[in-house]
Amino acid sequence: MVAVVLAAGLRYEGFEPCGCGREPKFRPRTRAQVRARRVIAARTGTPLAELLGRADPL
Repeated sequence: MVAVVLAAGLRYEGFEPCGCGREPKFRPRTRAQVRARRVIAARTGTPLAELLGRADPL
């Protein structure tokens, strides 16, 4: 899953240990989430990187 997110050009940023940094953005946590976003990307023509960054891909 991490490899898919990184290959799409997304990063895991915003996780500041002190709590004073930016809010973390959504990243898929399970294979099912990645798979669902791949299916939606194929059906709609939306770039996979855009869908991987959304909490709700629809």
